[in-house]
Amino acid sequence: MADPELERGLVFNADGSINILRSPCFDKGFEDETTVEEYLERVVPILASIVDRRFLNYNWSIDSRAFTPSSSPLTSPCIKVIGVATVLVASLSLLNTFSR
Repeated sequence: MADPELERGLVFNADGSINILRSPCFDKGFEDETTVEEYLERVVPILASIVDRRFLNYNWSIDSRAFTPSSSPLTSPCIKVIGVATVLVASLSLLNTFSR
């Protein structure tokens, strides 16, 4: 196995995958006053540039068709009837409790 390649603080394995544990880029450095936002501001641009470079020769396109949602179980008529009945029974119970 070849030695890992070091680039921009990232250590790559021989197969081209990123070795997160050995990469100094991912050192969180939270011992001092570093916040998660600062960590993400440091790491995300590096990862975005790696992804851009790796997929440079790919043609990206979005293929979609119109989405028509099906009747979900939460909006079926049976569930609505049960919900209305539950609210009605609860309301009558409260009315009965307060009218005593």
